Amino acid sequence: MASVARSIDRVVGTLSHLLHVRGAQLNTVADLGPYLGAPLQVLFPEPVVPRDVMRRRARLPLSGERVTETLRWHSQHVCLCPHYRVRHDGEYARNGTVIARWIHPRSGPRRRAIVYVHGWLEPGPWIEEATLLPRLYDALGVDVLHVQLPFHGGRNPSSALFHGEFFWTADLVRSFEAVRQSAMDARTLVAWLRSQGYTEVGVTGISLGGSITMLLACLEPTPDYVIPIVAHLQLAEAVEEAPILWRMKTDLERFGIDRTRRREIFQQLGLQDLAPVLAPQKQLWIEARDDGYITAPLVEQQWHAWGEPPIVWIPGGHMTFPLSLGRIVDAMRDFHGRLPGAFAGGASGAARRAG
Repeated sequence: MASVARSIDRVVGTLSHLLHVRGAQLNTVADLGPYLGAPLQVLFPEPVVPRDVMRRRARLPLSGERVTETLRWHSQHVCLCPHYRVRHDGEYARNGTVIARWIHPRSGPRRRAIVYVHGWLEPGPWIEEATLLPRLYDALGVDVLHVQLPFHGGRNPSSALFHGEFFWTADLVRSFEAVRQSAMDARTLVAWLRSQGYTEVGVTGISLGGSITMLLACLEPTPDYVIPIVAHLQLAEAVEEAPILWRMKTDLERFGIDRTRRREIFQQLGLQDLAPVLAPQKQLWIEARDDGYITAPLVEQQWHAWGEPPIVWIPGGHMTFPLSLGRIVDAMRDFHGRLPGAFAGGASGAARRAG
């Protein structure tokens, strides 16, 4: 099973050559000054509750007892690089509007919610809204919100060949700004939910979305809990080793940014060294034992550094995690069911697991 899972991850990485037919157009390494070594509060300033959230009911409800609304508001993200700001406000202006899908009972929102952050290259919310999210809605007894990342879905610029093309590339200023904006938009949604009367708001995400989820655990105010799935924050290692990131690595080499310099850049950015503000018992990590992109040794390295929060290891690799969807939902339900004790100062929170 392990060799099959890793082989599938490699094959998907190879097939991604069919998507990434063009490389990054700009080498922005010379513009990285505002990011490298910057304080956390500069890279990730605290959002305020948005006052311009527009709600629109979806035409077709998911079922007779729950409905979906689309939320839109202006992103509070502010670029650090003045050169990039021209592109951000021009060619990439669609990213200025945040889009989220809100699933709640027809009778009205409840008091607990979970924000879901999707993975890289996803064109829209439909797959999760037909599979994972309804199961979380029922199993956890929470309202579910699905926030779109920059350069994906309705936020993808017309100049992109595919969804997510511009998010994670050798255009490092654009990539770092996409990460910053993702964190800002998700945190803004959490703040808005609290202003709407939700007393518990958690965040979960898969792959890239899981990395953004982990980032939120390091920024105050934190969500009440986080559940990253097949994710870590060791982004430098992912660029070097993950087959699906071949284009980013190749283009950086083309720009003259060798392995040593790449590591220096990511080290100075500092995401891999962030420490969580959120207590370990308010985290649940779900990782794939044979992941070809988010490798187990790197996960374990960060897991130890983060105080060994509860962790569930599923069989298979990065691209085969849907085969363990039932186990993932069960683990999230069990963890969530024990959260009141953790919030009240319980000694252990959810039990640690190994698989």
